Amino acid sequence: MKKKLLVSLLACSLCFSACAAAALAEEEAATEATAAETAEGELSDDIYSFQLKLDGDVYQFPMNCEDFMALGWTYAEDEDTDIAPNSYSSFRFTKGNLEAYVELFNLGLNTMPATQCSVGGMSIDSYQFEDAPETVIEFPKGLTFNVSTLDDVKAAWGEPSDTYEGDLYTKLTYEYDIYQSIEFEIDSETGVIDKFDLENLVQEEGANDAAAAEVSGEPTEEVLAYEAPTELGDDIRSGIVEFAGNLYQLPAPVSVFLENGFTLKPEDSDAVVAGDYFGWFEMIKDGKEFRGTADNHDPNATTIENCFVTEVEADSYDADLPLALPGGISNHMSADELMPILETLPYEVSSDTDDYTYYTVQDKDSYDWGINITVKKEDNTVTSIEYEKR
Repeated sequence: MKKKLLVSLLACSLCFSACAAAALAEEEAATEATAAETAEGELSDDIYSFQLKLDGDVYQFPMNCEDFMALGWTYAEDEDTDIAPNSYSSFRFTKGNLEAYVELFNLGLNTMPATQCSVGGMSIDSYQFEDAPETVIEFPKGLTFNVSTLDDVKAAWGEPSDTYEGDLYTKLTYEYDIYQSIEFEIDSETGVIDKFDLENLVQEEGANDAAAAEVSGEPTEEVLAYEAPTELGDDIRSGIVEFAGNLYQLPAPVSVFLENGFTLKPEDSDAVVAGDYFGWFEMIKDGKEFRGTADNHDPNATTIENCFVTEVEADSYDADLPLALPGGISNHMSADELMPILETLPYEVSSDTDDYTYYTVQDKDSYDWGINITVKKEDNTVTSIEYEKR
C-alpha cells in the first residue's frame, strides 16, 4: 500500500518493474494480514508493523487520537494547542498512573487541534513506568518492556540499523524509513528494556484528495488587502522591487504576478497549499521562467494563487528577467557601478572564485530581508540577483 511520509507533499511518479509489482502485492497482502491480526487482538510478527500491545490492547500506529484516547488515555497538555499541516510534536498523556509521551502529527491541509490529529507513536521510560509496574507492554516477536534483555532483542529482531553504547544504557534503533523507526534502550544496570520510542509518521497516499477538491480559489482577505507600490523608492529594506516591468511589494500574491502578465504552469506548480505551509510555483513571462516557493499565511488550505511570493530572482543563465532594487541595484549593471552602492550597505563577500564573486547583503540583527548578488569577473557584470523579503 502506498504511503506518504511527513517530509514532503510532492507526489513522485514511479515506474515499477514486474519484480517491484510483485513486491508491492506481497506488501499489500502483509498489510491485510496485519489488519486481521489486529482485529483479533493479536500482535503481528512483523517487527515493522509498528504495533505494540499494552494491557491486552493492540495499538496500530498511526491511529486516530480519538481511538487512542478511547483506550483510556487522557491528554495532559494545553487544550488550545494546534498543529500546523506537515508538522508533529510530542505531548504528555496519562492512563491511570502510567505516563507516556505521544507523537501527534498533522498531514492534512488545515491547522488542527492537537487531539484531532493522528497518533504517530509513543515513548515510555522507566521513570514513567515505575508508578504503573503492573502494566504489561509487549512488542512483536515476544519482546516485553522491563523484561526483555539486549540479547532477547537481537535474537528476536536481528541486528539493528544503528547501535549506541553508553555508560548508562545501550540504544538499538530499528529504522524502516525516515520517520519510521523503533528504538529500545537497555539499562546497563538492570539489563532490560527500560525505554522505547516507536514512531510511524505516515499517511495513505491520496488521503487529502477529497479535501483538496473542496478548497476555494476565491481571493483571501490578505490577498484583497494587498496594494501594489507606486514607486521604487530608495529603501532597500522595504521589499519593493521592479520585476519584469512591474512594481511589487514583497511578499506579493501569486495572483498579482498573473495579473501582470505571468502565466502559471499548472503541471509544474502546486494547485493547493496546506495551511501555514508553502507551495511550489513556476510561471513564465516573455518566454522566461520564474520559479520558486510561495507561502500560505492562512491556517487553512488555499490555492497557489492566494499564496505569497517572498523572493524574486534574475539570472542571466536561466530567468533573465529585468530586476531593479531600491538604491540603484539591477541585473546587468557593471561591478564598477555596483560597488559604491554596496559600500553603503551591510555586505560581505560570501565566496570568491576564479570566475565569480558572490556578495551577500543583510542586516546582522534582522533576517526578514536579504540579497545575493553574483558578479562575473570576465565581464565585470552582475549576472544574478536574488532578493528576499518576508
